Amino acid sequence: MSTTKAPGILHRYTTRLVAFEHTRAGVSPNNSLLFVGGLNEGFLTVPYTQDLAAALPPSYSLVEVLLSSAFSGWGHSSIGQDVHELGRCVEYFQSLRPGGKVVLMGNSTGCQDVLCYLSYRGSRPKVDGGILQAPVSDREAIQTIYPADDYKRYNEMAQQWVKDGKGDHMLPNEVSLPKLGARVTADRWLSLASPGPEHAGEDDLFSSDLGDRRFQSTFGMAGKSGAALLILFSGNDEFVPKAVDKQALVARMEKAFVDAGGQLGRESGVLLNASHTVKAAGEARDELLKRVKNFVNSIDKGTLGTN
Repeated sequence: MSTTKAPGILHRYTTRLVAFEHTRAGVSPNNSLLFVGGLNEGFLTVPYTQDLAAALPPSYSLVEVLLSSAFSGWGHSSIGQDVHELGRCVEYFQSLRPGGKVVLMGNSTGCQDVLCYLSYRGSRPKVDGGILQAPVSDREAIQTIYPADDYKRYNEMAQQWVKDGKGDHMLPNEVSLPKLGARVTADRWLSLASPGPEHAGEDDLFSSDLGDRRFQSTFGMAGKSGAALLILFSGNDEFVPKAVDKQALVARMEKAFVDAGGQLGRESGVLLNASHTVKAAGEARDELLKRVKNFVNSIDKGTLGTN
């Protein structure tokens, strides 16, 4: 169904940032599904967004949020900045539609933004739910893309730059531009690549080798937020190492969330045969649309915890 244009409204939710709301004829939604894409993504670049906009219940509209980290901006941004800007967007739509529901949805690295928003310990506007579509480890993805020697060398370079007070400086083009599509600061490289043994990168939230205590500090904190959660891990994600047991990894994420009191969507789990961005139309995309529609509908109707 994807086309080269989409009807909608461009909202300026803060001084220099905008969000694109998909509109449908004859529909006046009072709830908002705020969507954040991954690295190098922006308006209409994730393949399924137009199909998702059309599939949502009439009480919801899909809003693609443009953060300053969109497109190539991620290379000099941070999760903290994303969460602050996302909070401004949530605040805007809550003011625009008083009493309406707000659900956050991330694809890929956008999942980091959603999880960090839900688990944020500071003050931020509350939301009703979060959806993680393709919550993959950037560290594990980078390790599959880069030869081990290059990964080690670039980590050491970035660490030295940070020690020299140059964490906000752009690393040489060779580090990230050819393989990741953008130049990157030393700080952001270390956040994403998260070298061991500590693996302390701010972006390192979904790696399969993280311990339960780490998941408790992220998914567990999100479970205390009052927002419901739906995890949709792509079964054929090309950025996940083949050795990773996707079902077991998702189960650990879900357990940390539920053990802390969080309410999980009934269809949370692995999305069979889905690629990272569910690029191809077909059964996997149809299943994605169905699960998202059911989840947001249950939040709107207050039926999430019922059979």
